[in-house]
Amino acid sequence: MTGENVGCIIYGRVSTTSQELDGQVRELEQEAARRGLTVAARHLEKASATGRIERAEYDRHLRDAVDPPRPWTHLLCWALDRFSREETFTKATRAILDLERLGVRFHSLKEPTLDTPEDGRPNLGRDVLLALLPVIASFESKRRAERVRLAMREIKESRRRTRSGCPPGRPRRVTPELAARVRELRARGLPWKTVAQHVGLPAGTCRKVGPAPSLQTGRAENGLTGFRAPLIVNLVAPRPARCRV
Repeated sequence: MTGENVGCIIYGRVSTTSQELDGQVRELEQEAARRGLTVAARHLEKASATGRIERAEYDRHLRDAVDPPRPWTHLLCWALDRFSREETFTKATRAILDLERLGVRFHSLKEPTLDTPEDGRPNLGRDVLLALLPVIASFESKRRAERVRLAMREIKESRRRTRSGCPPGRPRRVTPELAARVRELRARGLPWKTVAQHVGLPAGTCRKVGPAPSLQTGRAENGLTGFRAPLIVNLVAPRPARCRV
C-alpha cells in the first residue's frame, strides 16, 4: 500500500465516440483507492488508435511528467492498448520505461506484470518480458522488411497498385522533349540560367542533360564521362595587347 498523500492520474481512452469511459474510470478509481492513492487528475479522451487523431490528454501527461513539481507520481491505465496507440508492443513498453526514468510509477489494471516494481523489489515476470523486447523488436523489424519487399515486388509486377495509384518512384522531370530543348538552347550559346528559365527546370538539372552527341567535346569522344558545354568558337578578332609605357 502507498501513502495517503501520494497522488496519481488516471488515463482512460476509447477508440470511438460511441463508446463510454465510465467503466474504465470506475475500475481505475477503485484501484487507486485500493492502493491508497489520491486521484490528482483524470486524463480521458476518445481517440482512434490509428494515429490519425492527436491525443491531447496523452501528450498532456507526458509533458507533465517532465515537470518535477507535478502533484502525482503514479499513472494508472486500464490496459496497455488503452494507454498507447503504438503499432508495436516494443514502442508501447518503451514509453513506460521513459516515464519510469522520470520518476513515474506505471500501473496497468489488466496487465499487472507491467507494473513498476514496488520498493525496488525485482519482478521476475517483468524482467523476462523486458529481456525479450530486443528479440521481439528484431523479429518485428525483419517481418516488416519482408512485407515491404513483397509489396514492392507486387507493385513492380503490376499485381498491386500503390496507395496513390501512381507508379512507384519519383516521376522523371526531364522528358526527351525537354532534353532536346535544353540542348537546342545551349547550342545557341545561351547561359545555363537562361536555358533553365526557358524550359522551367533548375539550372543544375539542365547541366546534367549535357550537350547533343554531335557537340560533344574531345574529352567526351575519348570515352570520359561528364557533361560539358559545347565549345563556342569566338569569331571576333582578339584585341591587341596593351603595352605599358
